[in-house]
Amino acid sequence: MNKTAPIQRRQTYVVVILSLAFAGLLAGRNVATWPVRLLYPGEECGSEGMQLEEAVRLRTGARIFAAASPERFEGAVYGPLYYLLTSRIIDPRRPAFLPLRLLSLIGTLGCAAGCALLAFWLSRSYFGALLASLIFLAYGFVSRYGISARCDLVALLLAFSGFLVAYRFRSDRRLLWAIPLMLCGFFYKQQFVAGPLAVLLYLLLEKSYRKAWEFLALLALGGLALLALFQFVVFHGQAFLTHVVLYNMLPFSWTLFRQLVFVFSVVLVIPLWLGIQFLRAHPSKLLGCYLGCAVILSVAMVGKEGSDVNYFLECALVLSALAAAFVTEGISDPARLGTALLGLVLTVFAAQWPAYKAPKPGDFARDLAMQNYLRQHFPPHTPAFGLFTGDLIRSGLDVPVSDLWVYTWLVRTGRIPEDGLLTELHQRNFGVILVNYDLESGQRRGYLQDYMLTRVQQAIRANYRVATTLEMPEPEKIEPADRFYIWVPRESSLVITGDSPAK
Repeated sequence: MNKTAPIQRRQTYVVVILSLAFAGLLAGRNVATWPVRLLYPGEECGSEGMQLEEAVRLRTGARIFAAASPERFEGAVYGPLYYLLTSRIIDPRRPAFLPLRLLSLIGTLGCAAGCALLAFWLSRSYFGALLASLIFLAYGFVSRYGISARCDLVALLLAFSGFLVAYRFRSDRRLLWAIPLMLCGFFYKQQFVAGPLAVLLYLLLEKSYRKAWEFLALLALGGLALLALFQFVVFHGQAFLTHVVLYNMLPFSWTLFRQLVFVFSVVLVIPLWLGIQFLRAHPSKLLGCYLGCAVILSVAMVGKEGSDVNYFLECALVLSALAAAFVTEGISDPARLGTALLGLVLTVFAAQWPAYKAPKPGDFARDLAMQNYLRQHFPPHTPAFGLFTGDLIRSGLDVPVSDLWVYTWLVRTGRIPEDGLLTELHQRNFGVILVNYDLESGQRRGYLQDYMLTRVQQAIRANYRVATTLEMPEPEKIEPADRFYIWVPRESSLVITGDSPAK
């Protein structure tokens, strides 16, 4: 009888427990912030307010995909399924981020479950499945986008579910069942296309040319049919294609590209190495194609203005499954145990960066102070303008320019004229303007010009004055800005209250 076998089993159990405890601890650090983030009433993640405003507008019957006009600009740059769904789960009389964040939470948990399923298929181990989901949830940017009022995680869930169907049935025609899910993912957000590209490439490598043509034909026909449905039926008479295609074609920034590639190299290179090692030991053309497409596309797209670490979500998802499968095999092999554990430790530690703090009680108080001020001094539906669409729309104000970031870049690239907004400003048609910088100081104007054109700033200074300033909640701060500046028309008789205007 081999007396070393029970000892080895006990050692394996100890390593398994310690691995799950370590990954669970660091994933738990992120998950522990979720309740506060879900309930925080203000903006947490950049464009949340823009999405809330556009969902409210669509719910009230507005034409959010209409062409830009001098009086109104709606960005509406994401997929139509996102807007159609979110507009049905909010209350337009009391706009709030919570329903949209809960929707994202469902997408995040679904992605974690899909990651676990893929890891189980690869490792045939419940340990590997659980470890994969913990690694995925350990990523700080997964938590940031996973419970924000954005479309990323639900779109990824749909697209990844399609890939899982294709992977499960890669040997027969049931692979085509993946197409509806992949199309839904694309029309929820036009980003996660690695799955369909990988499937097509896999079929060509396998020389399944007939199946490849069927897949491509059905995918193309389904996509064109949905485009026609949205363009000519659902959003009839609107510039739907202009929004979802042209408005997304923003300039390329080498500075942004270098910054985000650095983040990728810190956060994802170790799990990428682990994933490659697993695929070398267990070759899978489809998984290899998917991993390659996900990495290449995510890195290639991060240079577009407005990109962020959310472009790495698909990489994090598939690499979590592959890394967990590698670690699972390594734990049962004494020769690879050290490599497996070191890879796990480095992966989960690196996943914590970039980390994002949860709102604090003071942030709730500062957000409430802002809402009280806006509600007390400006009647409902007052036209408002500024960087913080969510704060304005939650106060019952009307925001004719929903997405100032996209608007600014479209003007710079000559796709829409600037004169309409300038006319509105010179005629003082906005009852309140909300920015996070002192336009009168002239300091750090280069930062502000990323969000607001120079002529727009000049028009504000010429026709408006600072009524008051208020301290910003931490989640809305973009350093070094730390205060709200509330501007009103110069002829306004508003009684100034609160903090004194900035000098």
